[in-house]
Amino acid sequence: MVSDISLNMGYNNNAYMILPLKRLSDVGLTVKSSVKVEEPPQSVINNLDDLKAADKDKNNILSLNELRAFENRTEFAQSVLELMEKFALNFAYKNI
Repeated sequence: MVSDISLNMGYNNNAYMILPLKRLSDVGLTVKSSVKVEEPPQSVINNLDDLKAADKDKNNILSLNELRAFENRTEFAQSVLELMEKFALNFAYKNI
C-alpha cells in the first residue's frame, strides 16, 4: 500500500498536515465526485480518527505542536509525529 502524507511548513517551523474532510458535513452538505471512490479499509479510517482526535481546534489542520501535545497517541500517530519532526528539522530555516 502506498500512502501520500503531504506535509507543509507553517510559521515558527511548525509543520502541519491537512486532514481529509468528511463527505457529509454537519449541516447536511455533501461532497460529490464524478469518480467512483472505494471506501478505505476500517484500519485506515481508525488511524484518521486518531489523528482527528489530536486536532485540538477541529479545523482539519493537524500541526506538529498539536500532535506533540496529544497524549493518547497510537502507534500510527507516533509514526506521523516522527515524520513531522524529521520534516521540520530538514525544512528548518537557516541563517545564511
